[in-house]
Amino acid sequence: MSRPKILVVGSLNIDMILEIERMPEVGENLFVEKFSMLPGGKGNNQAVACARLGALVSMIGKVGDDEFGERLFANLEQENVDFAFVTRQALTHTGLAFIFVDEKGENRLLVAPGANMELSLTDLDNALELFKSNEFLVLQLEIPQEVVKKCIEYAHRSGMKVVLNPAPAQPFPIEILTANDIITPNKYEAEVLSGVKIRSISDAIKAIQVLDERCPARKVITLGGEGALASYENNQFVYLPAREVKVEDTTAAGDAFNGGLVVGIGMGKDWIGALKLANNAGAIACTKVGAQSALPHFRDVERLVERIGEGEVKIISGN
Repeated sequence: MSRPKILVVGSLNIDMILEIERMPEVGENLFVEKFSMLPGGKGNNQAVACARLGALVSMIGKVGDDEFGERLFANLEQENVDFAFVTRQALTHTGLAFIFVDEKGENRLLVAPGANMELSLTDLDNALELFKSNEFLVLQLEIPQEVVKKCIEYAHRSGMKVVLNPAPAQPFPIEILTANDIITPNKYEAEVLSGVKIRSISDAIKAIQVLDERCPARKVITLGGEGALASYENNQFVYLPAREVKVEDTTAAGDAFNGGLVVGIGMGKDWIGALKLANNAGAIACTKVGAQSALPHFRDVERLVERIGEGEVKIISGN
């Protein structure tokens, strides 16, 4: 298996995970059933997701000058992610995420971005060598947008393929993406970008068609328990039903999906094959609590496929 070379530019957080029966009402106090403190941040998670699936991964990002930053450095080293260009930012804290997970496995998040929002164009210029030595660039929107835009510019200049996960939801000029790139919103993010309210697969098709009018990048909308819908060819779409697994926590599902998608393409899989790998990786992540603790290794995906198959897809016409 070839090992794709992937650069991730994005956020690094410490996740404070609170497992609860339900969200409290206004003015109500509830006891937390379990508390965990783990490495997180969408950039960090996607870097680890790619590394666990077999890629060679480098990362650019920021942590604070505190003990949380030390934890994240140690974790990146343990996960075999090159962090030579993850730097400390004085006078601010490392990014923190407070994640509430209810008994249904659904989650709600509050994020204090801290050092993540201090990532600058100078940091990119200092790491230009990474844009020349990697094949893929993976991005999210938990860092300043000017940095994301400049990353895409540098990637295109170097011939890299870009995978943009536009999370958290916010307007973004996707027009700067090309036909060689991929954009991977979830349902809510796709609604913000397209203006289409997504209540069905037909709505998701319409959202992709609207986004197609803005840019030629391939698109995948992850739909949680409803699976995922991806652009295909000749106004056709690939629908991937959700895998049948016991859901414990959906926190890392999107990050695992993105990791599986870019690694699958980097391994030489065709579009549908890469989508299947992504769908299976995302499903496995739902079976465990936490973010990075739930991200699968490639052997985990192989075991799932042996147990329940690779997964079916449906080709749907957009007419």
